[in-house]
Amino acid sequence: MSTMIFNLPQDQEQLDERFRSHNKLFDREVLTGVLAIFDEVARSGDEGIRSATRKFDQVELDRLELTETCTAACINGLPPSLRSAIGQAIRHVHEVNMELRPRSWEKEIRPGTVVGEIVRPLDSVGIWIPARKGPLLSTAIMLVVAAKAAGVPTIVVGMPPLKDGAGDPGTVAAAKLAGADRIVIGNGVSIIAAFAQGTESVPEVDGIFGPGPGGIAAAMSAAMMYGKKAALGLGPTECAIIADGSADPERAACDLINEAEHGPDSSAVLVTTSAALARQIEERLGLRIGEMPEDRRRYLQQVFGPAGKGAIVVTPTIEDACDCINGFAPEHLMVVGEPQTEQRVLELVRHAGEILIGGYTPFSAGNYAIGITAVLPTNRFAKAFSGVTCKDMVKVSTTGRLTPEALRELAPAIREMSGYEQLPGHRKAADIRLGTEPADHNGGG
Repeated sequence: MSTMIFNLPQDQEQLDERFRSHNKLFDREVLTGVLAIFDEVARSGDEGIRSATRKFDQVELDRLELTETCTAACINGLPPSLRSAIGQAIRHVHEVNMELRPRSWEKEIRPGTVVGEIVRPLDSVGIWIPARKGPLLSTAIMLVVAAKAAGVPTIVVGMPPLKDGAGDPGTVAAAKLAGADRIVIGNGVSIIAAFAQGTESVPEVDGIFGPGPGGIAAAMSAAMMYGKKAALGLGPTECAIIADGSADPERAACDLINEAEHGPDSSAVLVTTSAALARQIEERLGLRIGEMPEDRRRYLQQVFGPAGKGAIVVTPTIEDACDCINGFAPEHLMVVGEPQTEQRVLELVRHAGEILIGGYTPFSAGNYAIGITAVLPTNRFAKAFSGVTCKDMVKVSTTGRLTPEALRELAPAIREMSGYEQLPGHRKAADIRLGTEPADHNGGG
């Protein structure tokens, strides 16, 4: 009997058990440990970062910030083909973010009443780029370019150290080419703590963004207690595919591997109305996994093994498939099927970080080259959160302006509501402008 194929509704309990740990990105114990590192960084500054890096990364750091000479060498060391690919990705991400960028506006919504919003970039952002399971230069591009498109003046990138205390050369080069002003190296939680509070080498910033496992997610949550803007729920990679019986099983197997190969804690789910397709994909998955390099093969065997979060789900109808996806709320969703299937899925799916449509839009295209963000909510956070773009790198001030006539129209509401809330100063602020202040205003009442 297959341990990977689940038929709904009869196997719902077993499927829920397989994904039971998916409901929580981090727990109280993790958060307590993170807060201890925040306290240590507050007390010791740079030395707190070095201590955490020594303890958790087993790396001794001589300095925390990379020099311009070092970053230039990383750029110069790029193979021409990779540099060209990085340049194309930067252009595409910039194009998309410029379309997404919020604009200031103003409108007269009633005679004499003008409202609007003034959009301003954050003064500074800190961007965390993980690398424990391999380099993620694409993440550096996504987040740094988003900040540049938003108009953020100061962009500081943090990343974990290699064993020699340097950063991954390709990721350093991509971050710098994308527009990073400074690059710092150290343990992830301690760097985020430094972004929140400032140290000798790491500046305090206004926004902190970046994906990672539970500890990094907890650190982002902790940073918000310091008044920092952050994106929550950016945990280990996950994907889902909705497919009808017309889908190509070979492609579907490769698409599941596409995201599952990120690490043993990845999630990869395919939901289909075709039992035959499910069996074909399971068979091809086994063959394709056997072709992978040893390190990635181990990850995939974990994800699709009995204790992993890989699954093929068979549902009676496409509506049931969409219900399953809405419950999972995946980071990445691919829709593959006949046109009517695509249309129905787009009507019914409410919760997904991104939706890639059609047989020629693989997850890898979204991760690297389309230009849409691949820094997306995981662990069901897509029910409430969106992917990180330039919209997260700005803040908005609402504006309002009244003529005397417009204020006069609002005055009765101001008087009634201020009276009920027992705030007489509110009424007087309007009355004094309209010349309707009560005659005993010097006496009270």
